[in-house]
Amino acid sequence: MSLQRAATRFTGHTDAGIERDRETIWKAVEPWLPLAAQRLSEAARSPSQQMHWRQMISAVRRPRAPCLARPDFVLLISAARRLLRALMEAERPGPSVSDIADRVRHAIHNGTYPSGSLLGASRIVAEIGAPTVERVDLALQDLQREGLITISPSKRVRVAGSALPEDHPQQIAAWLRFLIQSGVYPPQGALPRVQPLAQSLVSSTPDVSLALHLLADQLVLLVGRGRRTTVHPAPPFPVAIPPDLDDLVRELNRRALPGVRLTGTDLQAVCSQARSWWSSRTMPPPDKADELFGVLVTAGARLTSQAVRHQHERLRDHDARTTLRQTAITALAKRPSDRWEQIWRAACLGVLVREIYQRGVTSRDGTESQLRDPSVALAPSRSA
Repeated sequence: MSLQRAATRFTGHTDAGIERDRETIWKAVEPWLPLAAQRLSEAARSPSQQMHWRQMISAVRRPRAPCLARPDFVLLISAARRLLRALMEAERPGPSVSDIADRVRHAIHNGTYPSGSLLGASRIVAEIGAPTVERVDLALQDLQREGLITISPSKRVRVAGSALPEDHPQQIAAWLRFLIQSGVYPPQGALPRVQPLAQSLVSSTPDVSLALHLLADQLVLLVGRGRRTTVHPAPPFPVAIPPDLDDLVRELNRRALPGVRLTGTDLQAVCSQARSWWSSRTMPPPDKADELFGVLVTAGARLTSQAVRHQHERLRDHDARTTLRQTAITALAKRPSDRWEQIWRAACLGVLVREIYQRGVTSRDGTESQLRDPSVALAPSRSA
């Protein structure tokens, strides 16, 4: 009430009057300062909460020397009101700021809040039982200091993405080895050059180059300066003959989701989403990841089926056949148990599906234009 009366009486006509109004605010606030100092000491485990209390106390404290600048009256009364609200909020029962941070930290570490997921303060209030959004905001600031979350300028809170696995070159090498074993890249066959290969594997060129040299050390590949990387004539493991595209199409159609119909825009969005999850290290909920992968498999089945049905004997372009085989093998391969590798595999499949859709397989009868037509390319196939 004293704050309200001081604000009501404030006129600002004279320096003496303004000084009297400041004195009124300081006298009203002084009894609160010991309690605010106690709250500051209780916040030892929360750097953000400590800073919060220090700033509020400093904003309302009387200058220690008359020569120091006097605060603006409007700013002073606003700071006093903020301190009063903070003291009242601190009296509310419920977990403290540090307790909230502990619970969110634990949820991040055990995967309840996966990497890349969005976190809203209201969600945490509901799930953790925090008494106010203010406490959650301070807890999130502490977690941001630790690098566990990021807070954008628009206040969007996201669990920090995982760093790229240190063994990613080994993952790339293992996947290329599988593609070679599956007949996508047969012995003495050439692999794409490093840059396009890196694009298809949604990986950096240094990681892909390292993977190629790892395979060269294992006598799987022949890598030489200034020449295309090729598969060794006699790799140290059995290699299947290049699989028949008709057989791959039949198996893909068995795996396709029934009744799925996408526009070209939908397909582009699905492929972009798969790539974005991997590039941003965003771990989506398992059901969302499974759904997206199923749609990519279905789109790959439709597009590959269209390519084979319209081209068939004319499908003589080596790169086109390789892309179709790689798409099918990627879609049909057993999904890895590691969730990050699942996201990477989906991103690779999305790149391949988009390539088939955007480029098509050129023929004299206009197949490319049909593959570009979403109503033809993505409609459920008759053999599905």
